[in-house]
Amino acid sequence: MSKLRAVVAGQGVEKLLGELENAIMDILWGQGEATVRQVLDELNRTRSLAYTTVLTVMSRLVDKGLLTQNKAGRAYLYRPAMSREAYAAETAGQVIRSLVEDFGDIALAQFSQELDGLDPERLAALKALAENNSDE
Repeated sequence: MSKLRAVVAGQGVEKLLGELENAIMDILWGQGEATVRQVLDELNRTRSLAYTTVLTVMSRLVDKGLLTQNKAGRAYLYRPAMSREAYAAETAGQVIRSLVEDFGDIALAQFSQELDGLDPERLAALKALAENNSDE
């Protein structure tokens, strides 16, 4: 399965982020919100990381638009800026727009060729997915 196809299928988000970024996002997508300390405690169940390392990566995820941060007492509370599915869809869209921008009709012809090779059930599911994404 290609990277793009895996992303759209919801299996490729892991391939878009670094290992630690992905682990942090998994925690936050699962919990909904957490402080750096809470994320660090969860991560340190399987590895040994410094607070500053996790803080730096979470700050970069804020800069990338994947997390939001709000002051909660003396600490900051971090939340995912979008769902895993929304991130996958947005990133896939960016990749596709970039391919069309860089390669024009050749990219579109290749997409069309790929679609022609799909079984009708999968093609119907993709059309439904595209319709759902256009409604958002």
